[in-house]
Amino acid sequence: MTKTIILGIDSLDPYVLLEHKTALPNFARLMEQSPTFVSQSVFPVDTIPAWQSIYTGLSPANHGLLYVYDVFDPMFTGLEKISIENVKGRTFWDYLGRVGFRTVVVFPQLMYPAWKVNGVMVSKSPFERTVDWLTTEVDVSACPETVMETYAIPTKHVSLWGGFPNDARLSDWAEFGKTVIEKEKRIGLALCQNEDPDLFFMYFNLLDPVQHRLWRFFDARDPSYPGVTALKAKILDYYAIFDRIIGQFVDAYPDANLIVLSDHGHRSRPARTVNINEFMRKARYVVSKRRKRALSTVRKSILDVSNRLNLEHFLIRMVAKNERLTTASKSIYSSAGSIDQSKSRAFLSNFAGIKSYSYGGIEINRDLMSEDEYEETRSALIAELSALKSPHDAPLMEFVKAREDVDPGRFCERIFPDIIFSLTEGYGVGWELYSNLYGKAYDHKVASGGHNKDAVLLLRNIDKEVKDKVPSIINVAPSILDLFGIDWKEKRLDGKSIF
Repeated sequence: MTKTIILGIDSLDPYVLLEHKTALPNFARLMEQSPTFVSQSVFPVDTIPAWQSIYTGLSPANHGLLYVYDVFDPMFTGLEKISIENVKGRTFWDYLGRVGFRTVVVFPQLMYPAWKVNGVMVSKSPFERTVDWLTTEVDVSACPETVMETYAIPTKHVSLWGGFPNDARLSDWAEFGKTVIEKEKRIGLALCQNEDPDLFFMYFNLLDPVQHRLWRFFDARDPSYPGVTALKAKILDYYAIFDRIIGQFVDAYPDANLIVLSDHGHRSRPARTVNINEFMRKARYVVSKRRKRALSTVRKSILDVSNRLNLEHFLIRMVAKNERLTTASKSIYSSAGSIDQSKSRAFLSNFAGIKSYSYGGIEINRDLMSEDEYEETRSALIAELSALKSPHDAPLMEFVKAREDVDPGRFCERIFPDIIFSLTEGYGVGWELYSNLYGKAYDHKVASGGHNKDAVLLLRNIDKEVKDKVPSIINVAPSILDLFGIDWKEKRLDGKSIF
């Protein structure tokens, strides 16, 4: 059996690769050789739901794992409530191992602790302990445990802090991340070379936070682009690192099947917002608490001053020190403290975080209505939101749908709010009350990068005809099973093989 090597790079963007391919020779060769290039991420376009769909071939509503990292929550409040039991044993490497293929899996996203596989699995905990404003420490586990000593894998892995260190430290922060990737690569290469797997999979996570923090310094189209600075080259430096890593694997295994993929791409996060709660307040869906209008005005003033004086990073650092501050900051930023949810018929959901992403959801208060009234309310609100127009009289919504019309899986009601929507290009979700319908994103300078639904799927040496040239990432797992001659159809997956 020909060895198959899969390199997963979080947030690897196809359009960055296209624009800078002359500086990325190994990516450029892959792009020329591969029958596929762009793939489509899941909804919501975020790390945890996307990678679990890649691993399992299931949609988010069928694997049930949804958590969105939040700039105002660097302590990852609520992440401990996520259970991987619905995924454990149902990944592509589990299926391969059960029929005798040897697998080596290194640092798969969220899959911790490592479990028994037919080969080796090394996992990093998703829970970070902040060491300082550049670094964090996470626990590492392996199965079998003996590989930790054999390959000098530390039980505690020092990595890059995912928060915002402040502008003065961004360069040092980005430089440290490069050393982390190099250490991880050495572990992966040693395992691949010495354990002789049929399938080798390794996941790299750091490109995602780096692009979140540094995008405005990289992309001249970003509204907060400061011009050419020393930070402009940092993102491309990371692409060059991964280009070299790909070259090392190709040189070591020139005849191996190679798959390089991402969960989503990256782009500028919307700087303009649409204040959905304010729209619903005026439409009498949202009820504000008494005497809270003044709080909304004070909140807006605080955020305006912070944005003007570049103080956002100080707010983030304060929040990171205390869970109560995390809760308070979310309430202030999202105006949640100003809304009387017990009396409101509908209000914005924070299922996608409180950042200014282009997608979001709305909760409907079923306690205030019958089942018939619920359906009437949901249909009416979908129609009203669909009719929203931009200042230039263009549609504001890409789509507004009932959750079951987006992803009707068995965990649909548990992970999604009643209504799901996506705004058109350039607009993000705003949270203000007693304001204009249109606003600005106060978190843009600390997290100027956002996710793009277009991901990367590059193939090398795959001796099968590709029938689906722009597949969903949900099709990755069944395609891998098909590549190994396993009947993927009997697994009852949501995806299908691209071959």
